[in-house]
Amino acid sequence: MPSPIGSDVPPSPKREKVEETTSDDSDDDYYEQLEFFNQEMRKGGGYEIDFSKFRNCFDWQSLDLDDIEMADENRDLMAMLSNRALAKLNDENGTSLELGKILRANFHPSAGSTYYISFEVNDPSDGNQTKPYQAVVFHHFAGNVRVRSCNPKPPSS
Repeated sequence: MPSPIGSDVPPSPKREKVEETTSDDSDDDYYEQLEFFNQEMRKGGGYEIDFSKFRNCFDWQSLDLDDIEMADENRDLMAMLSNRALAKLNDENGTSLELGKILRANFHPSAGSTYYISFEVNDPSDGNQTKPYQAVVFHHFAGNVRVRSCNPKPPSS
């Protein structure tokens, strides 16, 4: 059954069906949407999802970093999670990367939320160059934070 999250998103013209839908067609459409969503996920690893392409986002959401009411809280949370990821990376590799700008964040709710964060880092060991990085961080609402990964953004194909 499709998730109610994202149900108010209008259908994409690329994906819209004009024929009458039966319950079997509805199941087929759900699985077709799921496969299309999974293809997009595989392409960008969860970081570069264009949510406007989907009628159903399967509980995934983009975090609005510019939301008037939540921008400070959203950016503060993403900065805290990104700094945790960088601290772990720096500790494991003996580096001293510093958080620059938060670029984008997507998340998937579970027992907390898993965030897919794209951000810039400053690398003092490389002339303080700015480099794009990505991290996957789980944040439980009780405050537990687990860094799943933190890596340079792969080059675009």
